[in-house]
Amino acid sequence: MASLSDSELLAIILRSGYKGISSVELANEILSQCSGFSGLLRKSLKEIMDLKGIKLAKATELMASLEIVRRLSYEKMKQTDVISNPSTVVNWLRQQYGLLEQEVMTAVFLDVKNRVIGSREIFRGSIDNVQIDPREIFAQAIRCNARKLIISHNHPSGFSEPSGADVMMTDTLVQCGRMMNIPVIDHVIVTRGSYYSFKEDGKL
Repeated sequence: MASLSDSELLAIILRSGYKGISSVELANEILSQCSGFSGLLRKSLKEIMDLKGIKLAKATELMASLEIVRRLSYEKMKQTDVISNPSTVVNWLRQQYGLLEQEVMTAVFLDVKNRVIGSREIFRGSIDNVQIDPREIFAQAIRCNARKLIISHNHPSGFSEPSGADVMMTDTLVQCGRMMNIPVIDHVIVTRGSYYSFKEDGKL
């Protein structure tokens, strides 16, 4: 399998093309339109069905395959020191939340060795319009015996730069983390094609 090209691997899942187009040619078209597997991973079911030659059955099979990849990515992240290898958590967050059309805030909990021990969706909505209750976040952190945590949310607008509300909310959670002795080590904002890390930008 390792010797197969991306198109050949995808063609195995597709099994067939459409009139005049083989499964490999269809796979080539899909990967070209999606800018490779990374772009395909960020597609919704509707967006996959919008691709020529893909109907509901094929789209469902593709989504199932992509979900397996996401879960493998999560398992890999759980075994990794995410401070030494921050791309693992960033990639997972982008896969999970980068495509969503509604803002979702998530807390990722880490153990003493900086490995992920769990994650929790905190709310759906706009940070500009929602009052974050730090007690809910840190109560969840205490329940799973987290030693550190990473906060993340997505920007459906596609712009990853933090808003004023993002900065204020981050400052509040960082202060609470200090008091609770469960430091917030990063706040990651993800979009369809990019991300912003407060830590990488020197803000944490």
